[in-house]
Amino acid sequence: MKQLLLCLSFIPFFAFTQIKIDDVGDGWKNKVEQAIEVVKQYDPEKYTLLMENCEHISYSLLSFSTTESGTTILISQKEILKGNINDIAAILVHESLHLYLLRNQIKMAFNEEEILCYTYEIELLFKIPNVEPWLISHAKAQIEFYTNP
Repeated sequence: MKQLLLCLSFIPFFAFTQIKIDDVGDGWKNKVEQAIEVVKQYDPEKYTLLMENCEHISYSLLSFSTTESGTTILISQKEILKGNINDIAAILVHESLHLYLLRNQIKMAFNEEEILCYTYEIELLFKIPNVEPWLISHAKAQIEFYTNP
């Protein structure tokens, strides 16, 4: 019985650790893995939400990051080429909340959803020691932009 309980206690861990990260060279996959570790280290709750709602991480030629197919996060090539791990972590957290809202059929106005996702993102940024100030400034500016369109 103890062995069964021990096995079952690992199921939730393994059940959401299988995000497929596309490996397209230039160390992109490694940057994403590092960003996931930042989320895991500084905000375990946001890490859990990411792992439960995202099945695939890929890249896009769009100028912004987004989601696709309800389970995929697309990181813009522009952002991945900057190589800033905290920025990538912020993107993952932001986009994972979009996935969560979609998955749970929580509907709201576009601006309201963006305000919620940027607020969620900035919560992570405030927890990262010595985070780049421009990341916080950007998230605040986006919240202001979507608050007063």
